[in-house]
Amino acid sequence: MSRGLRDSQWHVLRRCLAIIRRAQRGPCCWRDLAEAVLAEEGPEAYGLAEGEALRRRIEKDLARVRDRLLVEVRYDHRAEGYVIADCPAPLLDLPDEDLTTIAWLAETFGPDSPQHREVTALLNRLRLYLASERRAELERRHTALVLDLGRRDEDAFAPGVWEALTRALVERRRIEFTYLSPEHADRAPRRHVVDPWERYFDAGRGHYYLRGWCHYTCGPRGRREHGRYFDYRVGRISEVVLLPQKLPPAPPPAPRYAVEYELSPRVARLGISRQRGIEIHEIVRRPDDSALVRGETDNPFWAVQALLAYGNECRVLGGPEVLARIRSVVRSMAELYGTEGEDPRE
Repeated sequence: MSRGLRDSQWHVLRRCLAIIRRAQRGPCCWRDLAEAVLAEEGPEAYGLAEGEALRRRIEKDLARVRDRLLVEVRYDHRAEGYVIADCPAPLLDLPDEDLTTIAWLAETFGPDSPQHREVTALLNRLRLYLASERRAELERRHTALVLDLGRRDEDAFAPGVWEALTRALVERRRIEFTYLSPEHADRAPRRHVVDPWERYFDAGRGHYYLRGWCHYTCGPRGRREHGRYFDYRVGRISEVVLLPQKLPPAPPPAPRYAVEYELSPRVARLGISRQRGIEIHEIVRRPDDSALVRGETDNPFWAVQALLAYGNECRVLGGPEVLARIRSVVRSMAELYGTEGEDPRE
């Protein structure tokens, strides 16, 4: 009876591990996978096979990675390359103190922080590689931290909502829920089908939010396709159902919208504050101490809300989506207060 693996089987195992490591680095084509194997195992790793024969050898190793090592490396058309889509067998484990640190990073580098996208992408990759029970422990530690920071939220969560969202985040599952938004004049709730990616506490507003990619909603006027991110206030979510679909390996990229505005000398002379939802790229200071600020946002609504806090010390110049939205808000405020056409000097 043979003891252990034969030498040739160890070669196969090393090839599979090289494929996994290359996929961890980022999306790649089959040629990239082959190059990674050949770089680690030498030019004879695949018996000097080339072209179509080499591609078939890579596909056989991908099947071994999936069926024997239980790591799903597959081609993702959105990423335009092979990625690690799921890890039934975890690739990583960490001590409890590291999980606490990851939870702290997730809360510290929230939506308002610099490098939020980059830090969140890193943490999502780490979560993907952990076993489900370790992801649950990570979420428990994050929840404990968020609850401690978020005592000002007076929302009453519907029964089972927090637990269902926790499970969806741990299991990386698509969800469907009822959401009541104040934006709808008919006051009717809508059903949302969402990929949940992040739950956080907004200290400025004192509420918990779920950031998710909304596929579509169903309401009084039927189904409406969205395909974009929403920040859902958790207190307005109810009737959460976990769906069988798993989340993709990485969150879809959010559309980016240009933002350009100028600040008066009164607020700009002592420095430019970072605003929620706006990533500042350029600040042009003027001789009179005013400033021109250029950046971008993935949420024009939050960007407008932030800039409105400046009052008449800020003038929005663009981009088109942000400018159109703030003009609509200011016009509605003028109608509300009956100031349209009045001379402000009177």
